[in-house]
Amino acid sequence: MRNQPPIDRDLVLLGAGHAHVEVLRRFAMRPAPGLRITLIGREPHTPYSGMLPGLIRGEYGFDAAHIDLAPLAAMAGARLIVAEAAAIDPEAREVRFAARPAVGFDVLSIDVGGIPAMPDGAGTPVKPIGGFLARLDALAPRLAEGARVAVVGGGAGGVELALALARRFPARIALVCAEAEPLTAAPRRARAVARAALAEAGVELACGVRALGFADGRLSLSDGSALAADAALWATGVVGPPMLAASGLACDAAGCVAVDRTLASVSHPHVFAAGDCAAIQGAARPKSGVWAVRAGAPLAANLRRALTGRRPRPWRPQKQALAILGLGGGRAVAWRNGLSVSGRLVWRWKDWIDRRWMAMYADAPRRMMARRTSDDAMRCAGCAAKLPAEALRGVLAALPRMPSKDILIGLDAADDAAAALPPPGQAVVQTVDQFRAFIDDPYVFGQIAAAHALSDLHAMGARPWTALAVAAVPYMTGGRMAADLAAMMQGAAEVLTADGCALVGGHSAEGAEAMLGFAVTGLAEPVALWRKAGLAPGDALVLTKPVGTGVILAAQMRARCKARWLEGALASMRRSNGPAAAILRAHKVRACTDVTGFGLAGHLTEMLRASGVAAVLDPDAVPALEGARELAAEGIESTLAPANRAALPGASAEPSVALLFDPQTSGGLLAGVPGARAAGCVAALRAAGIEAAVVGRVLAAASGRATIALEALDGAEPEREGRAP
Repeated sequence: MRNQPPIDRDLVLLGAGHAHVEVLRRFAMRPAPGLRITLIGREPHTPYSGMLPGLIRGEYGFDAAHIDLAPLAAMAGARLIVAEAAAIDPEAREVRFAARPAVGFDVLSIDVGGIPAMPDGAGTPVKPIGGFLARLDALAPRLAEGARVAVVGGGAGGVELALALARRFPARIALVCAEAEPLTAAPRRARAVARAALAEAGVELACGVRALGFADGRLSLSDGSALAADAALWATGVVGPPMLAASGLACDAAGCVAVDRTLASVSHPHVFAAGDCAAIQGAARPKSGVWAVRAGAPLAANLRRALTGRRPRPWRPQKQALAILGLGGGRAVAWRNGLSVSGRLVWRWKDWIDRRWMAMYADAPRRMMARRTSDDAMRCAGCAAKLPAEALRGVLAALPRMPSKDILIGLDAADDAAAALPPPGQAVVQTVDQFRAFIDDPYVFGQIAAAHALSDLHAMGARPWTALAVAAVPYMTGGRMAADLAAMMQGAAEVLTADGCALVGGHSAEGAEAMLGFAVTGLAEPVALWRKAGLAPGDALVLTKPVGTGVILAAQMRARCKARWLEGALASMRRSNGPAAAILRAHKVRACTDVTGFGLAGHLTEMLRASGVAAVLDPDAVPALEGARELAAEGIESTLAPANRAALPGASAEPSVALLFDPQTSGGLLAGVPGARAAGCVAALRAAGIEAAVVGRVLAAASGRATIALEALDGAEPEREGRAP
């Protein structure tokens, strides 16, 4: 019997704006059985616009001003896809990308923000904020004393940005606004306070003129003059990203999705939109974060109603909203309904509001994980638990083919088995791997599963030749099963093809959860095969990938992993060991293995026992994925780690030592390289973009014991010695 209901509806949240993070929180508090939620974001963290000026000034760190999407998605049981959407097809109900499979939906919600209204190539847009922060960091070295930065836009965003830049950089800051003065929508006293702050910060004002373009260090203005500037940053009123109007969705003159008071598209009622990218017909509001935040609750309620066939309810957004503008120096000015206040207490008030709002999305994932139950009826097993033939044919037809004279029968034939003819004199090297899905993105999971399976061949020095897939997907209604299988296999096929491996067949089935495995075959000269045996005293131990995937995935299951840490781990797991194997071969590797479930210490123990030698291992020299040591220090570990510690009984609990027992998925190669060649080998690996390091050295075994001593490679005294079991 299943313990999960079949997925019969797909809600896609395109964009990780302020409204969507609240939607996720509310669906986490009250899950909808049978609903699959997919969050698509440009970056793994979404910045909070209210804290952007403070982040620029240095008053907030990165994490304080960003919502981490990975724990939030885990809390809601949502898939997280970090990618830039290229198109929306509301008729086919798909979100499309440039370099990965489309994601289908029953209901779509769009919260992608807006972009400043500016001429093409006229400078740097402030939105999307995530991209702006990266561009600002790249720009920083050029903003020396005497340089000038022009900020275009006299609204609250432009004024706050100009004041923040004036405090961060020694450059001169000029604020350009089309109106007679900045903040024309604010009360007179608030405008006066802001002007005084701009003057105190040394910000130059160019008011009553529109910026027309920026080229060759000159910002051209509507009065015929030009302002010399080293950079132009645009914080003007926003328009919708071009993708929205191109989708066929009804949009307003600014290219924002036209929605009614329910936040549903006026042209496609199964599409919703909120935030800067939406235009509420009959209830227009300024493009401000406060309305995006307040839209979260009614948007979540109406999405839930639309998904269950009920009529959405109108939202009546407030006409006026409190505005608080940070001035820097611990001061702020606030206004509403014509009244304004300013000073240090106002800043403390704003800071409290911002931190409290962020805490809702930083703390909730640790307290609350979505729980789903099911009374789904039993479905047939055995050979009846397969995808329909027509669906399978569609999946197979989309997979790339690798023409090879060695492949006699492959995917192009409908026979019961594949057939291949190995080249004369070549040894056939075979292995098999399979595991359950640990992420909800089938495309990325397919890439990782393929890279992991091929790793055994690379560890043997074999050239990948053929692969047979064994895939399972959970039961879902409609075409969802075929779509997930297709995405999974597309990701896998890309990795297999890049390594020269032909996918020649496989088997698919229904399962309680998604699973994917490969039986892979490689070819090698019999005398050139690498083994775990072969290490010799004096060899350097070279590791080709950082460790930490186990602890990071364990933290993700507990909603305690930062999104950037998860993305780093996924990128490492997707990377094939093929390029590293080629470089190791050129440097005369003596023995090799891949680091997977038993962890670095466990797999090294296997090599030592096979070779009859001992080793020194330096925990601090072992490269670790970002976040792995921090999580290990918190005591987080994978379920296999306690058993792996048998490789070094009595080892300390220091984070660097704990990671020696961390089970790896699609980990790196651990190779014994002659000592004289080690430096050149590591240099070549790093030149190829491979994060390799010498992590130990091989010693003669004392009394025939295969031992591992934890010792700094500079010759410090061993911390402890363990005997390989």
